[in-house]
Amino acid sequence: MAFNTHPLRAVSEEDIATYARDGVVCLRRVFDPAWLKSIEGPARELLIDKKDFGLLPNAPGRYMARTMPEFRRFVFESPVAEAAARVMQSKQVRFFFDEIFAKKPQSTEKTIWHNDRMGWPVEGFMVPSLWIPLTPIVKANSLEVIARTQDYDTRHWLFSPNARQMIRPDDRPAHIDREAWRDDPEYADRFLTWDMEVGDMLVVHPWALHYSHGNPTDDWRIAVSIRVFGDDIRWAPRPDCVNLAGISWDEMVPGDPPEGDLFPLLWSANGERDDDSRYPRGFAARWRKARREDINEYETFTKLSEEAA
Repeated sequence: MAFNTHPLRAVSEEDIATYARDGVVCLRRVFDPAWLKSIEGPARELLIDKKDFGLLPNAPGRYMARTMPEFRRFVFESPVAEAAARVMQSKQVRFFFDEIFAKKPQSTEKTIWHNDRMGWPVEGFMVPSLWIPLTPIVKANSLEVIARTQDYDTRHWLFSPNARQMIRPDDRPAHIDREAWRDDPEYADRFLTWDMEVGDMLVVHPWALHYSHGNPTDDWRIAVSIRVFGDDIRWAPRPDCVNLAGISWDEMVPGDPPEGDLFPLLWSANGERDDDSRYPRGFAARWRKARREDINEYETFTKLSEEAA
């Protein structure tokens, strides 16, 4: 099996221009399919067989690279970081976290229109979602993005677990259903979906509005999202942000760039990078096995799929 360390097809000037214009680009042939095959099996065991990989009971769709060696190898050795850096025109890329999104066969569950901007405790533009399918994607079950919405400077109130425990401030509007835009001539041609092969990757700007259909196919639709930090990212913690395993607010010094063992350097223009030797293997907390069994993992995955894509 071939595991390429650089994109099979070089990121082009057209790719860079498309991302800058639309807030999303579909990169073709980033990975040899062997990379995705290596993590598809463990992903199916996690999703379908409910295998216990030691992931967090309340977030079984995140942080696979902490406990699953196939995901860890993909993060540290695949060309995912280089491809993202070249699209963003960043001189370096650090790992943020990994996440898995799945929809069961013939699912009608949809993801609401949203963007990721206010979910992360940072400021800056270079924190994209790298959406990587492990199964072939058709337009009917593709992630959908409204082009050029990355230019809309609105600080939406996200639906993070923390935000759900809070009262929405008046200056933070809720996300609005954008389905009506499909019939608006100004927006109708900006709804983008893709047919994707295993080995392709979407790069989605954190401000770009996106959504996910159900899955009308007879197989699971499985995608991995790798989150990374580029050059301009600085800490800006807020109480409504998503919690990050292993780092407290006290360690997120506003205005400083994320660095340290939890955010290893995956790629840089000068060739420097970190290996995985200092990246955590597991979590600081422990929990009883019965606690994990109390949680309906499928319902949790469904909930995650509804909240992001």
